[in-house]
Amino acid sequence: MSDPSDEALLAAHLRGDPAAFGQLVARHERRIYGLCLRILGNREDAEDAAQEAFVAALRKASSFRRAAAFSTWLYRIAVNAATDQARRRGRARLADLDPEDAGLAVDPGGELGEVVAAAVTVQTALAQVAAEFRVAVVLCDLYRLPYADAAQVLEVPVGTVKSRVFRGRAALAERLASNPEATPDRPSLRVAGGPGTESSSPASEPTDPDHPPPG
Repeated sequence: MSDPSDEALLAAHLRGDPAAFGQLVARHERRIYGLCLRILGNREDAEDAAQEAFVAALRKASSFRRAAAFSTWLYRIAVNAATDQARRRGRARLADLDPEDAGLAVDPGGELGEVVAAAVTVQTALAQVAAEFRVAVVLCDLYRLPYADAAQVLEVPVGTVKSRVFRGRAALAERLASNPEATPDRPSLRVAGGPGTESSSPASEPTDPDHPPPG
């Protein structure tokens, strides 16, 4: 028997099932924490933001509508929790990362030590990118959300997401280029997900918002 969908678990929670919401938390907590960590750059802050996100999701459970997937709805809550916390602090605070913290997985053939080094390099550069661009890059490049899904998370038009991703990638590339330890042959990073969290949609392609691809 297959596991129940996120939407089925949320419906069960609303019907009074005492274990259903805990299953949702267990299913998504790693990716939500990783999302907050990428936005905030600090373990303690990410833990606080992730906890706030799940508390908010529990409080708002009855407001969920099936116009979007549960994961998209939850990402929106987590992004809001992380950005609210960043706003309260004023800026990202960096801390050392490891693959488990960031929800990273090593691509086949990749060396764990190189992935850790690349994770730290990318996170340091990400922290120097403007928040609105950083969030868009994290969603579309690390979490592999299509532009349409990221637009739902951020509650902005698709064109705005494309513009933010383009500018975020440009800013990130500039920061990485200024880092003498950043090398192009390091293994690529991807975000690891738990059961039921992988997106089947294709990843966003690099796009210049002023020169969109045909079609």
